[in-house]
Amino acid sequence: MFERLTDKIESAFRTLKGQGRISENNVSETMKEIRRALLDADVHFNIAKEFTERVKQEALGQNVIIASPLANYWSKS
Repeated sequence: MFERLTDKIESAFRTLKGQGRISENNVSETMKEIRRALLDADVHFNIAKEFTERVKQEALGQNVIIASPLANYWSKS
């Protein structure tokens, strides 16, 4: 059950991958997918709704961190 939930949540976050900025549309779509995944995992509706709303409010307008090799963060002295 947890593997399936993890797979669905990871799939939802792939929607945001590659975006330079998180928009309200991106967040809304991702939160819908996550809410569905939580409900499929038998999480109570009110809990799933409250969780996704909190995440949505915190995520709006945040910059997306794009994975890059660690070497890109080192500076030469």
